Amino acid sequence: MNAPAAAPGGGAAQRAASAAPAPAPIQQQQQQQQQQQRPVASGIDWEAKRRRRLVEDLSAAARKAGAPHTEAAIAAGVDTLESLIPGFVIDLERLKASDWARLVLDPNGAAVRLVVLKTAYPGADLARILQEKPGLLLQDIPTLRSNAAHVHELLSAARDRDALLTSLPMLLEPRTLISVLVTVEKWFKDRKVFKGQSALQILEADPDLIRRAEACDVPLEPVYNDSETGALTAPSLQYKERRTEWQKYIDKLHKQD
Repeated sequence: MNAPAAAPGGGAAQRAASAAPAPAPIQQQQQQQQQQQRPVASGIDWEAKRRRRLVEDLSAAARKAGAPHTEAAIAAGVDTLESLIPGFVIDLERLKASDWARLVLDPNGAAVRLVVLKTAYPGADLARILQEKPGLLLQDIPTLRSNAAHVHELLSAARDRDALLTSLPMLLEPRTLISVLVTVEKWFKDRKVFKGQSALQILEADPDLIRRAEACDVPLEPVYNDSETGALTAPSLQYKERRTEWQKYIDKLHKQD
């Protein structure tokens, strides 16, 4: 019996097909070779770049202010200041470059102020507080201590004073603290759901309510400072109900005037 005839050219076509490699592996091999030949991009040290730019900006600010300095002193001061407070980073959006230059050129002064703050508020997260309010490191020592004494008295009834101050660093300034307490009292004093709760209790339960108010441009109640006597006056603090501890403190200031 004769074998069936092969298709014309079939043998040659089969031999060619078996001899030719699959196209996909060739493409993969070529891609691998191209990738191996490409130069590997060098990593960028963003922290070193940030630090270099920061030193340049602070040096320029010190030079403009006429402060004696060297770039090496600025760089050393930056390292010292940031190492004093783990997690703290110099932020030019929070303080003027000239003020930062003053701080880094006097790291010992900043260290003393840091000790005062740590002593006054041992449970507070100072890195978080100073990240938001670095100007505290520029205040003179007597002011820091005086403010701390006022804050302690105003927040004597707080459940966790230092946690509240960490959440709202603005409260480290007595005038602002009084304004916030007066404002919260005004907002919630007539609401039944908060009946029996003091302004301080409401604030500790939800400290972010002040930030939300600021985001919506809701003003705080004004508190005025007498430039001659230093007495603080809150015009809206005229409630007839039993005075809370912080209200009694304001009353006492008024009597001293």
